[in-house]
Amino acid sequence: MFSLKEKEVNTGRQRELDLVKGFLMIMIVFIHSFQTIAGAAAAESSVHKIMFALFMPTGACLYLFTMGFGSVFTRHSQPKDMVRNGIKLLIYQGISNLCYAAVMTVSYAIRNSITGEVAGSREVFEASRYSMLTFVNIFFISGMCYLVLALYRKFNVKLGGYIISALIVGIVTPFTKLLVSDNQALNWLLDMTFGGKGETSFCFFPYLSYVFLGYVFAKVIRRVPEDEKGAFYKKSGLVCGIVAAAWFVICIVMHPGVDGFFNYMIEQYRTPGLVKVVGTFCSIILVFAVAFFLMPIIEKWKFVYNKLCYYSRQISKMYAVHIGVYWTIAGFAAFYKFSVRDCLILSVVVLIVTDLFVQGYLKLTDKLKG
Repeated sequence: MFSLKEKEVNTGRQRELDLVKGFLMIMIVFIHSFQTIAGAAAAESSVHKIMFALFMPTGACLYLFTMGFGSVFTRHSQPKDMVRNGIKLLIYQGISNLCYAAVMTVSYAIRNSITGEVAGSREVFEASRYSMLTFVNIFFISGMCYLVLALYRKFNVKLGGYIISALIVGIVTPFTKLLVSDNQALNWLLDMTFGGKGETSFCFFPYLSYVFLGYVFAKVIRRVPEDEKGAFYKKSGLVCGIVAAAWFVICIVMHPGVDGFFNYMIEQYRTPGLVKVVGTFCSIILVFAVAFFLMPIIEKWKFVYNKLCYYSRQISKMYAVHIGVYWTIAGFAAFYKFSVRDCLILSVVVLIVTDLFVQGYLKLTDKLKG
């Protein structure tokens, strides 16, 4: 049995969070291979669609849930700290876009200087470069969510306020697709905020639900004694697992076939309604519960455990670098259309290269500080 204490008694590092974020980073690298360098056949393959459909119940939602969760346990949890983090991430968004476009341009130019320009690659390059410069990634959403969290913390919003806000966002989100404009600049702003036309990868408002729920879940965990977490996760994991499984089955029945389920998940990925929010929340709690019970096993594999914890701590840097590595590959390959097997192999390569780059960056910054 477990009991929620009146006071917060569990304020240390939550190790299951490290496992969840570490595995999440690996999943992100594999999914993005199909979204950046895959050919049409690979992108339309059942392997990609099944992987994407299974990833989508958590995916970016899990990333933002862990952000809300982590904001409760970090030492930098004051409103001014969150504002600073939010602004920093928004700046990262702009800088990363310029860097992605630059590495793709340079690698493409080097390839052309060696082998000559590949027929048809110029059009793809120009379209990809424009896409990179207007690309909205997780940094924008995280930055905006930090600013919202700072406001909530500033005004001492109670937990009930976070829950109500999450529900309101889930209810309102399906209608935000109506917010479109004929003005291209205004429509881009509306799109990356609410998801209107669906021309940006991410939109900020719909994902607020997961940040709010992550914050609430963390506040609950802080009231569960460490020695009672097993009982807590056993009960919450079972209940949420049943709800998540029921939601998954209903989605499959209502949207039969790989294509039907995939297309539904794509739509719900960008502008999730309340049902998707609830289903995803239950899926995430199940993931946390599984991570908690796998912890004793994974801890025995020191290399794997340490690597997952490392990915967790450096997830923002890993995220930023791995996209740059993919676009460098795309440029050097003159936007060659990779197969499913190629994408899976390159995912492993990109994970290793990204890891090495981040380690090198950390060693360099430590040396400069010293």
